[in-house]
Amino acid sequence: MRIETMPTKILPAYLFLGEEDFLKEEAVIKLKSNFLSSQTIELNYSVFYAKEKDFDLAQMLDSLNTLPFLSKKRLVVLKDADSLPAHAKESILSYLRSPKESSIFIIETRSPGIKGEFLLAISRLAHLVYYRKLTDPGLNAWLTKKSASSGKKISVEALRAIKENLPNNLRILSSGMDNILLYTGRRNLITKGDVEKVMGVSPSHTAFDLINSIEERNARRALHIFSFLKKDKKRETELLGLLAWNARMILRVKELLRIKAKHEMRREFGLSPARLDQFVRQASGFKRSRIQALLDEILKADIDIKTGSSPTIVMERLIVKMCS
Repeated sequence: MRIETMPTKILPAYLFLGEEDFLKEEAVIKLKSNFLSSQTIELNYSVFYAKEKDFDLAQMLDSLNTLPFLSKKRLVVLKDADSLPAHAKESILSYLRSPKESSIFIIETRSPGIKGEFLLAISRLAHLVYYRKLTDPGLNAWLTKKSASSGKKISVEALRAIKENLPNNLRILSSGMDNILLYTGRRNLITKGDVEKVMGVSPSHTAFDLINSIEERNARRALHIFSFLKKDKKRETELLGLLAWNARMILRVKELLRIKAKHEMRREFGLSPARLDQFVRQASGFKRSRIQALLDEILKADIDIKTGSSPTIVMERLIVKMCS
């Protein structure tokens, strides 16, 4: 059964399918706010990561089977479920055949569709909700709805400017829209000028420029772009996320170019023709192994920043290393 939204009635198990993690998080946040209080959330909410080496299947099942403490429901989230070993998959299917009504089990996968017997079996036992990347009309509707939630309208030109300056990533788009809504104050119309004034130098364009410099192994130009970005008061961690997004998109475009036409990829990714052409050009300039190496270095930089290293120093070292 193909479902695009959460049902009104709360069910004991859900399968969240697709790549748009931001929408999944919104759904989980809503469930938490409906059933868990700030006093009891730590006792009744658990998140497990199937990809992690210390994933504890027994602990997860114990959480699911334990009655909630001073709460109506217990909420358990399993991420990257399709990465589980065979014995764990069978245990989860066994649980889903007779789930606890006192628990809400969210099973997540970034797979864009039902692939393999395990996900197919889950889709028959749990309520299926798709969270795919939004296409161009979907992005328009989402941005318009977000504007309306603050009592504002948004012009067609402003919608186009936002999509041209930010990637198809709802987390980044939501943050950008929050800033635009704050800037417009009591005015009820968001214009293209508002978008340009708030965004200033587009962080996604800077990420594109950085990728171009890395492709050319031009460390001096790359560091200059990074320095310019800091003057525009953009956060290093924001740039790191955008670099990662760009690198992943380049890798996906490179892999799909062999089997899909451009118009199919544009529809799948929700990209404008100009943006897709940029990715196609960059994909042709990188070998697959080098793109993967870039992603590995970005991950290491992210860990360094999160463990206390100076973001500026980490970013500068990352840029030089990627250009070497």
